[in-house]
Amino acid sequence: MEKKKIKKIAHYVYDDIDEFREHYPNMVVHPDWRKANENDWVYSDDERIVQLLKVAKEINHPNDRKNYKFAKGWVRTIVGSFINRPNTYMDTDFSQHSNRYTFSKTIKNTNERVKERKKITNKEKHFATNVVVGMGAVEAYKNAYKEMSDQKARKKATILLKQERVMSEIEKSVLDVAKGLGIDHEYILNKLKNLADFSEDDNIILQSTKELGKIVGTSGNIVKQKEMGLLGVFQGFSEKELEGASRNELTEGNNGKDISIEQKDN
Repeated sequence: MEKKKIKKIAHYVYDDIDEFREHYPNMVVHPDWRKANENDWVYSDDERIVQLLKVAKEINHPNDRKNYKFAKGWVRTIVGSFINRPNTYMDTDFSQHSNRYTFSKTIKNTNERVKERKKITNKEKHFATNVVVGMGAVEAYKNAYKEMSDQKARKKATILLKQERVMSEIEKSVLDVAKGLGIDHEYILNKLKNLADFSEDDNIILQSTKELGKIVGTSGNIVKQKEMGLLGVFQGFSEKELEGASRNELTEGNNGKDISIEQKDN
């Protein structure tokens, strides 16, 4: 017997019917997993007993490859996800399924894939756009990825904001919109310099001088100009501010289709 947990709930794989009957003496075990329903216990193709945690009667895939076109849906167990086709081998070998939410045995878990990806995706662009227009990171993720859970969105958004390709997209968006509004580094420096030179409030003078020092690298740690220039003071543009400065990526939304086959547990 083996077990794994999802959201702190243990799910088991039993080696044989005798072991299963010790825990479920009256439960039916379906011989053909392809015809069973969600939550049914079934025999796997390697002759163990496992529960179907998720059953879908159809499958949509953006590339509509032949592996999916003629499938009668898919199922998920605690071990992995499997296309419902006559030639699919549904095993219970945890070592062969690094990510239970994909059909492929070679796809790594989602977080690792996000970190290793080099090219930004359409949904990541959508997320970056949402951040630029002033959404909080959690709402930006929920909107771009159609995620309902605040907890999941917070975790995923945190990972995205650590990726250089995503931050570069946010930076480009900020700089493009700022340029359309007549805001550049010289504008920021002049504004801060005027505050430092002419303000009657000592605290404003002090803070303005500190910000100028950060930008030019003369106070505290030396910080990259791109991090302490426009982005250092950026808080998100309002819709009104965006009206006069357009950028294709900011208005396209998410036109591309997500090629992920992942469908998370509810």
